[in-house]
Amino acid sequence: MSGRFDVILVQPYPFADHPSFPEALLKRVLEEAGYTVGVIAVPRWQQADDFRVLGEPRLFFAVVSGPVDSVVLNYTSTRKRRREDQYQFNGDAYFPGSPPSVSSRIRPDRTVIVYCNRIREAFPDTPIVIGGIEASLRRFSHYDFQQDRIRRSILFDSRADLLVAGMGENPILEIARRRKTGEEFDALRIPGTAIIRKTPYPDREVLNLPSHEEILADPARLLAGQIRIESAQKLGQAVWQVHGDRGVWEFPAAAIAPRDLDRIYDLPFTRIHPGTEALTPALQMNLFSVTSHRGCGGGCRFCSIMGHQGKRVVSRSPDSILGEIERMTRHPRWAGVIFDIGGASADLYGSDCASGCVRDSCLFPAPCPRFRSGQPYLDLLRQARKITGVKRVLVGSGLRYDTVMRDPDLLVEIMSLHAGRFLRVAPEHTEEPILQLMGKPSHERFVEFVKLFREINRTLKRKIELALYLIVGHPGETDREVMEMKKKLRELKVDRIDVQIFTPTPGTLSTAMYVGGIDLNGEPIPVERRIPVLEKRLRQFTDFSFRQL
Repeated sequence: MSGRFDVILVQPYPFADHPSFPEALLKRVLEEAGYTVGVIAVPRWQQADDFRVLGEPRLFFAVVSGPVDSVVLNYTSTRKRRREDQYQFNGDAYFPGSPPSVSSRIRPDRTVIVYCNRIREAFPDTPIVIGGIEASLRRFSHYDFQQDRIRRSILFDSRADLLVAGMGENPILEIARRRKTGEEFDALRIPGTAIIRKTPYPDREVLNLPSHEEILADPARLLAGQIRIESAQKLGQAVWQVHGDRGVWEFPAAAIAPRDLDRIYDLPFTRIHPGTEALTPALQMNLFSVTSHRGCGGGCRFCSIMGHQGKRVVSRSPDSILGEIERMTRHPRWAGVIFDIGGASADLYGSDCASGCVRDSCLFPAPCPRFRSGQPYLDLLRQARKITGVKRVLVGSGLRYDTVMRDPDLLVEIMSLHAGRFLRVAPEHTEEPILQLMGKPSHERFVEFVKLFREINRTLKRKIELALYLIVGHPGETDREVMEMKKKLRELKVDRIDVQIFTPTPGTLSTAMYVGGIDLNGEPIPVERRIPVLEKRLRQFTDFSFRQL
């Protein structure tokens, strides 16, 4: 018998009614449209009982693993199991009263698959929709670094009926509307969704990927597949990948409009965990942060943001953002400080471009002439500071140093009014062959930025330190490049460095290069997979003011 909810959302951490969290966005848009939504949070996944507590939904279960892929969250880049989970109360990754082990972990590895299979045990015939970043990045054949193997589409192992790629607010509304009228999943054909089929839809043009079996036989084919996936996203094409006697079909996504973002973020979020005054570390960190835009035109090849949110930047209106800030000032915990106004790169706000461009990146190897940024974000920050009750606005999101340096007025204002102790930027590396593989600007460009930063810093009463994010172990790198990077950073006299070992996350070009040992042209490149060697490269930076990520 169906329960009292149209949709039941299942997730591995406490529900946060905050627009920085995907579950809150999905729940709010469904409720605004008149649907009832239940939430099963932090279920004991070792058995099916916890998945029965709300009964059977009228329309479908919706399963997400959160803002981070569960394997990436559960393991370090050296495959060591993390003991903390910042999305849980007290940051504890294990169920209370249980000794740390795989079976006592609150968030199981490959959460979406585990949850879906428990739901199938409890309700064998109830539809399941999966979404979030874990589903997005694993919707086709993909590499799992914890298992060190190629896995098939998450649709097969989860036994879900439909996958929503990307952020998903508009698709989930359409799924609910049409499921309410009794339509079967095979008939939905909703942009931005993927489904298992016996054959491709005969009336649609499609871009074919190498089959799962071809990639298993030759892992270098994973790169060809990833290139085609990204090409299909730019061109608005459907995608088909054969898995044995069936395949995965994905309908091209429809870009979300700025007015849709305004509508979604204007909903009445309470910015709390319902039913408790406690805050998880993740909610505490994001409590008074504001999302100003989605998407990233940077095209960094190791990053999953573009694959999940798209290359096109879509910005909210200033009125919508300022209205959210005004509502925040009435929150019982408000102390006058906005933690962040931003997105993937804060200064890209307002750089929306609807030209239909098919470039891989708006900024690499050189900025597109149509690409504009800086002034809209500067205007937004100035308006935010004028709101009654706002004492300070911090910029916690990363900045694209290569774009913000084109707007010195914005950089001056951020450094003087919106930075904490550090200004954080991500050159990622210094060596040109690695930067080319990463899709990042040249080191010479970064040297120019450091010069500008120091010129501005000399004029400030309160000095700001420069903090860098770096990656070691990216495909193409050898020990020589690491030593050269250390030397160049010493010459720049940069001391504060946050370094991480490259993590081959699912669904990125860098991961496909790592798997195949080839660059985008199919030429062999060195790939270091030995963890002791990678750890040694990391230790090269211990004589800096160093933090391992």
